[in-house]
Amino acid sequence: MGWRKDLTPLTGARWPIRCGHVFDPSEVARLRQGALWPSDMNERWAIWLEGSVLRCWRTDSGACVYESLLSFTEDGSAHAAVLDVLDEPELYARAPSDERELERFEGVLTQAKGRLDRL
Repeated sequence: MGWRKDLTPLTGARWPIRCGHVFDPSEVARLRQGALWPSDMNERWAIWLEGSVLRCWRTDSGACVYESLLSFTEDGSAHAAVLDVLDEPELYARAPSDERELERFEGVLTQAKGRLDRL
């Protein structure tokens, strides 16, 4: 877990977006088992669920781009009501709209789900 010591929470300017993403119980369970660290040079994201905070970092810069406080339900699922996005143009070129940025975030999660399915 050498990556973890080099990654920090989202710092600097934030762009909050209403998110509404729901993680099903199996996704939450797999995220709680451990972080998703890149296993090769083609994987551009590291993802870590620490307590109730989900963070996503770009592996090329080490910048935390996405951060969300998850609300957990009794059935084991979790809800991300607000997604904070890094708003520092020199570190991350965010999308021009909330909708496009949410599509990017969903893409990161889709890639992560594929990686989790391979574990």
